[in-house]
Amino acid sequence: MYTAKTFTIPDLDGISKKSVDEHIGLYQGYVNNFNAITSAAVELMSDAEKHAHAISELWRRRSFEFDGMRLHEYYFEQLEGGTSAPNPSSPFGKQIALEYPMGGDGQPQLVLKNIGNMRGPGWALLYWDPVGKCFQTGFSGEQHQGHFVSLPIILALDVWEHAYLLDYGTKGKGSYIDAFFKNINWSVVEKRFDAASA
Repeated sequence: MYTAKTFTIPDLDGISKKSVDEHIGLYQGYVNNFNAITSAAVELMSDAEKHAHAISELWRRRSFEFDGMRLHEYYFEQLEGGTSAPNPSSPFGKQIALEYPMGGDGQPQLVLKNIGNMRGPGWALLYWDPVGKCFQTGFSGEQHQGHFVSLPIILALDVWEHAYLLDYGTKGKGSYIDAFFKNINWSVVEKRFDAASA
């Protein structure tokens, strides 16, 4: 069983406190749903043959709730502690410059903005591949599908409608994404990279 984390998020530029509060409420729902599904499935396993179909559906849904929980934890952690600029001298900054020499730290932002602006909800994600020694970017439309299996997540951008509708309406995804990148605490991202690339 998991307990929802608490986040200390300062006032954000372009993302309202009400939007953040509603978003955190949704995250707490993922935690509660994961726990409830796990409990229900385990209870039904007392007669697994009788409840085989229900158990199967609950177990399929479980990864959706878990990934919703964990991706939101990545997301909110990036907004804690106030905005900080990327450090070009950090291992993260050096690797970004190596892989994106034309745009420096701005280039992966551009890539993730373009991925996030694709039609449909989901998550734009920056991963580190410790085997290939390189970054990978991806999009997970259903948050439990489309992931690069085993790759640590370095940066997570939520582009489900709930992240921006309150502040920007149905056509405001791009404006929300710009606001998100204005508010990132890049030291959190850099620490994730340090841990993943060690």
